[in-house]
Amino acid sequence: MTSPASSSRPNGVDGSGWKRLRGYLTDHYGWVLFLSVFVLPTVAAAVYYGLIASDRYVSESRFLVRSVNKPASEGISAYLRDFGIARANDDAYAIQEYLYSRDVMKGLMRKVNLRAVYTRAGADPITRYHPGDRDTDERLYRYFKRQLTVEKDDETGITTVKVSAYRAADAKAIMDALVTLSEEQINVLNSRARRDTLGQAEQTLAQAETGLTDATLALTRYRNASENVDPMKSAGAAVDRSSTLNRSLAMLRVNLQTMLAKAPDNPAIPAVRQRIAALESQIARQQGDLTGPKNGLSEKLGNYEDLKVKQELAAKVYETAQSQMETARQEAMRQQIYIETVVRPNLPDEPLEPRRWRYFLTVALLSCWSFLMLYLLVSGSREHLNLD
Repeated sequence: MTSPASSSRPNGVDGSGWKRLRGYLTDHYGWVLFLSVFVLPTVAAAVYYGLIASDRYVSESRFLVRSVNKPASEGISAYLRDFGIARANDDAYAIQEYLYSRDVMKGLMRKVNLRAVYTRAGADPITRYHPGDRDTDERLYRYFKRQLTVEKDDETGITTVKVSAYRAADAKAIMDALVTLSEEQINVLNSRARRDTLGQAEQTLAQAETGLTDATLALTRYRNASENVDPMKSAGAAVDRSSTLNRSLAMLRVNLQTMLAKAPDNPAIPAVRQRIAALESQIARQQGDLTGPKNGLSEKLGNYEDLKVKQELAAKVYETAQSQMETARQEAMRQQIYIETVVRPNLPDEPLEPRRWRYFLTVALLSCWSFLMLYLLVSGSREHLNLD
């Protein structure tokens, strides 16, 4: 049987050889750390960024999300306030989150073949999209988020969007689609806000309009049934006629009294009495038409006034609903937001990624720093354990 110590040795290395190797590594730990922590990562970075990494083109767009008559905060907003236009900060953050969402990727896939874009021939094996055995939208979504950058400047309110691809045309196509999708999302937000703001006002106006229509129709049906267009005017005319008849009757009675006093045998007295009787009969009929117990003008007038009051109240309710509707429209207009593109998506004429020298130097500096830290740590430990 082999001992545990012998089983842990590398193949082809006997006990004495393994001891010599371990002793060499212990005595020359500085060179070992230098090669493993500094040289190897730096050489790997030089090989990758110098020979393997593929060029990536970056398309950029910048836009402002604005709304009308919203309170501005500071900076450039103070100037925009004078024109009745302010930055819509909350909506700008909503658009930023939308651009990072799965919904925007689904919209992009209807316009651009993202899988084909990020698996182009010539793409390096490290940064390209690797579908693997499970090529799902969730896998593509996680990859695409790394190719997209959305930043909002809180001072100016400008949102900067960058997207990278292995071809310049692909980067611009994706950026154009993102701008279009952002504008469509703004329209969706506007429609939703307008629907929420106007919904109750429109319902109230529709109810008021229905109430006014019903009241007007009820009044019209009553006029047709009573065969009287305006009982109030008819009553006024009847009262005027009654007053005229009463005045005539009073004058005839005075004349009759005068004739009886001065000339009792006057042959005109019977005619005057007939006229008085006729007037009294006419006045009685007129009074019956006004205050009769059935189908009298007073009863018609009461029903008419009730319907007229209901119509007037319905008209006032309708006017109030119209005023509320106009106020809601103005409020909906103030809630409208829109995107103002500051920089249109560009067609890059040279690759911006990877920044080969910057990344190479970053790896070299970090490797050097790590080597120094580890070397000092190991040296201090050896000195503390007296392993010189």
